[in-house]
Amino acid sequence: MMKKLDSNRIMTILLVVMGVYFVLGKVLNIPLSETIFMMVGALLFLIIVVIHGWKTLGFREILVFFLIAYTITLLYEYTEAFGWGEWFGCRCYYSDLLGPKFLGKIPYIIPLAWSIALYCAFTMTNIIFDRIKTNHKSDEKASLQWFLKMIGMGIVAGLIMISWDLINDPVLVAMGVWSWPGGGIYYGIPIWNYAVWIEMSAVVFISYSIYLFIVKKSQIYIGGDKRSGYTLLAVILYLMMLMFSGIYAVYEKVMYAIPWAAIAMGSAAVITVIQFRRYCYK
Repeated sequence: MMKKLDSNRIMTILLVVMGVYFVLGKVLNIPLSETIFMMVGALLFLIIVVIHGWKTLGFREILVFFLIAYTITLLYEYTEAFGWGEWFGCRCYYSDLLGPKFLGKIPYIIPLAWSIALYCAFTMTNIIFDRIKTNHKSDEKASLQWFLKMIGMGIVAGLIMISWDLINDPVLVAMGVWSWPGGGIYYGIPIWNYAVWIEMSAVVFISYSIYLFIVKKSQIYIGGDKRSGYTLLAVILYLMMLMFSGIYAVYEKVMYAIPWAAIAMGSAAVITVIQFRRYCYK
């Protein structure tokens, strides 16, 4: 069914729709509540990621990815990193701008946004380390070296994630989505927040990698043996996160965050594309 619908074209069209939607909503000031605007945007991102993951992982595997990512990030958010956030005086409070909350504390959309971004980081990390294959059959062997490699890759995925948060957090704080009463050294945001982003991303990456190891599956190029460039749509989504956050940064007058995020996210994207081309033509 996906082949008949030409899912590559669908993803491309949805990317264009998402860009147009954002321009109409923000630049032309279409009257929409911020909550609805963000939720519709997250839904468009989600649809593209699910289609992309369906093609690179399989339908069951992308569902499992979201189950693992959503559960782990919700648990981290709700427990404030298992109590470490309170211990370090690093507490975050959410407003009602993002809609309904889990047990009145964490908006349901937050773990979803995490999961979407984590899929991009997961795919980019796998490309960087040549872990995307031309078929689903996995030939990985259990060993200490393999596990240590997963830890290292998980940290890289975490670095890809915090590159986005260099702009995401300042912007959403300025919008009133959440607040850091204790403040911090990065424009009022505690450095502990970024350490937790790395840890949480690594935990998701390692957990899902262990799942793939158990079911003996690998993430594959969208085109299989052809290694389609559509695999890099994960990178485009990642850069669109930068673009959207950057426009919000201008509106909220927090432009200072743009250069830091642009350098970090741009570097991650360039490295991913270089590695993709390197492994495709080796």
